[in-house]
Parts: sequence; structure tokens; C-alpha cells
Amino acid sequence: MQKTAEKAVRGIRDFIHHKYDSDGTPTGLEVSTVKSRQVVVVGHTGEFESAGRLNHEKVSSFELYRRSVSDVEIITFDELYERACFIIQDKE
Repeated sequence: MQKTAEKAVRGIRDFIHHKYDSDGTPTGLEVSTVKSRQVVVVGHTGEFESAGRLNHEKVSSFELYRRSVSDVEIITFDELYERACFIIQDKE
């Protein structure tokens, strides 16, 4: 994922789009493309349980790993679902 994002940024880094009015007059606005956000969705928090209880070693290992990865957000499916629910509730 990181290599794909790097290639995309390298391929479009010098793209600056100038905006014009319908008659061709420059608006003074420039829009450029920046590095996109990278997200990996994997597993679920239930995998951190052992014998029905939260395994703190598994949780801390996962947290240490996901915080050590640069420029990529690592999130579980149920965390993503909770975020989506929060966004939907906030809009109602």
C-alpha cells in the first residue's frame, strides 16, 4: 500500500490545477494533489479476548504495532463500524 501511494504521489506531485471562470478569467485559485490517506482494515477487537476476557498482552501488542507503522492507519472492522455509526448518528 505504501509503495502504491508513493508511486501515485510521485506521478502527480507537480500537478497544479489553475481554476478559471467560465469566460477564462483566472480566479487566483490553485488546487494541487497531496498524498492520500492510507487505511488498512483488518480483524476485529474480539480477537483480543482469551476465555471470554480481554487479553491485555494482545491489545498492547496490536496498539504498539499499529502506532509503529508510519503513514498508514490500521483499524479493525468493528472500530470502522463504530466510526460509521457515530458519523450517521451525528448527522441525524
